[in-house]
Amino acid sequence: MENLQRLQECNKRKAAFKQTFYQYGITGADKRLKYLNKEEEFSTLVNWAINQLPSYESMDLRHRVNGKLYQTSIRKKNREIVVGKPKEKDNQDGAVIYDWPEQVTYETLDEKIITISMLRADVINAAKRQGQDLSEQEVTARVCPQIDWNVEELQEGENGENRVLTEEEMELINEFLQV
Repeated sequence: MENLQRLQECNKRKAAFKQTFYQYGITGADKRLKYLNKEEEFSTLVNWAINQLPSYESMDLRHRVNGKLYQTSIRKKNREIVVGKPKEKDNQDGAVIYDWPEQVTYETLDEKIITISMLRADVINAAKRQGQDLSEQEVTARVCPQIDWNVEELQEGENGENRVLTEEEMELINEFLQV
């Protein structure tokens, strides 16, 4: 509850984001985000926003309070960090906040990875509401339905012949698989 109140104060301009959350550190730059507990995850993301968020970029930050999921936007303008109004996102018990790719650490984190992790969490939460349990591939397919993620099939031609992927196709596949 305390962190939500701090975010609201930042939104109302009663406190600067950096000053409010200056004591939030990270547990280890090489520790994978997928294995952090919720407090460590929040602390790592706040620290990343303060120290690594590029100027004129934005990210969304999620936080759970009393079983409710809140989301706020954070934008960086030069050295100033602007915090949006926290809004209730989901009140489903056990809602996933982020679904991090396996290899993501503080050092490899960026705003695109944060966005994709939240999109993946939204897909998982929607499926849970419908009583479904999705596999990793199903979640990926729902987040990015326009991409066929089966690289082996992409490399095979229609007659079972090997097909050479273009550089653009390989870059697109690698970009999403790296995230």
